[in-house]
Amino acid sequence: MRRILAGLRTFVGSGLFQMPDHPPNRPASRTSKTRDPVLEQRARDMVRELAPSLAPLIVVGWNSRMRTTAGVAIALHREIWLNPALREISLEEVDRTLLHELAHLLALHRHGRRRLAPHGPEWQQACRDLGIPGEGRTHQLPFTARRMKRRYLLRCPGCGESHGRVRVPRRRIACLSCCRTHNRGIYDDRFRFEVIRIEE
Repeated sequence: MRRILAGLRTFVGSGLFQMPDHPPNRPASRTSKTRDPVLEQRARDMVRELAPSLAPLIVVGWNSRMRTTAGVAIALHREIWLNPALREISLEEVDRTLLHELAHLLALHRHGRRRLAPHGPEWQQACRDLGIPGEGRTHQLPFTARRMKRRYLLRCPGCGESHGRVRVPRRRIACLSCCRTHNRGIYDDRFRFEVIRIEE
């Protein structure tokens, strides 16, 4: 799950800290994303009493590029994108994933630009308010992952931590651990990953 705070995109699970290079009102991709008016209305109805100013801003739809992720909440843009494969599992799973991602939007809306743990107490409270108490961080779903060869290695000049990547990153990416340890969690170019080409 991705978490966006104050214009920064943090990939917590992978240890990557990424700076965006796009304008805030970036249009959704026409080829991969399709809005769903029924789910969008459901999401807006669910938060109308909890956060009246958030409700009309919410966008919900399907992202055909998703493979192993059930859904993602892009809090900065008030967007929720779901994996179309959810429809083949069950309508209950579609609804549960929608509420899971909606809780991320609600938690950040309530707490403004404060840094929140992706599945911390604020998110857990939002889950309870949306009727899914005890919600887990992830769902065990039968998605099939595409296996692609990782041709690049990203290595932190500070701690030496490394991550394999299929493509060269188009944005500046730094080591999340080092940014947290040495710069209060703020992006620091000293810990920008070095890109190393892995020989074929």
